[in-house]
Amino acid sequence: MRNGLAAWGTAVVAAVAVLLATLLVLLGTLFVLPGGKAGPAKGSRVVRVLQYNLCGAAAGCPWNAGGSGRGTSVARLVESAVRSEPDIVTVNEICLTQYAALKEQLARAGWRMDGTYASSQDNVPACGRTGRFGSAVLSRGDVPDGRQDYRPFTHTGGETYTNGGRTVLVHRGLLCAHTHVQGERLVACTAHTYSKAPEQLREIRDWTAALPRSVPVVLAGDLNLPPDAPALSLLTRRFTEADRADDEPTAGGRKIDYLFAGRRHVRSAGADAVKYPESDHALLEGTFRLTP
Repeated sequence: MRNGLAAWGTAVVAAVAVLLATLLVLLGTLFVLPGGKAGPAKGSRVVRVLQYNLCGAAAGCPWNAGGSGRGTSVARLVESAVRSEPDIVTVNEICLTQYAALKEQLARAGWRMDGTYASSQDNVPACGRTGRFGSAVLSRGDVPDGRQDYRPFTHTGGETYTNGGRTVLVHRGLLCAHTHVQGERLVACTAHTYSKAPEQLREIRDWTAALPRSVPVVLAGDLNLPPDAPALSLLTRRFTEADRADDEPTAGGRKIDYLFAGRRHVRSAGADAVKYPESDHALLEGTFRLTP
């Protein structure tokens, strides 16, 4: 009899232990455990994105003038990144020298990001000796040099830029970084399109459609078109916009800056447009919860 009771008691203890272990696993997906951070359930990823047109060298933002010190858009972006801890940062209107400073300042602040850069023109005086001025994509994951993907638009709208008696054709394009976020592959892209060449959005749609369907794509940038522009529908059919329910202006009283992610990979999304004095564009802070 004692042996039977002992066996029964052992079985009960084992069953209770299994039950407690199961409860701890379930609770661990919902609450923060000591030394950890709260996060989504296993199999779901939240990707945090910042998009900012720095106004890095435009006459309308003389306090930037190609600089990256205190009081500039670069310093503001570093401050915002350290606070919000993004996985991806996309930037427009940034000098090559500002891009280098941005990476250095992020690393010093404890939020190291790798990245890639492409210039649309090379004769902007405020950008220093090279004059290079364009866009950048940064990621918390590595961005190998061989995985930079920059595609100049074939439709230019005849856009030119003149300085010091030299006129150059502006070569805008789609800049993508093939990277990893939280251990999973992701392609992050940015574009700063020309308002008089809406065909550039068709090129963005076609190029991103050629990327592997299994890999999530984040696309952000200053598209210089309002939400009701017919050309924008070329993207909204394929992409989910982070703040699609909010037409809050981002520059000049209009909404022209956007955060997108490939529709097939997005479970939910959200974003805010925050205006700071350093730039004539709002800084977009968005999140995408990706499907497993």
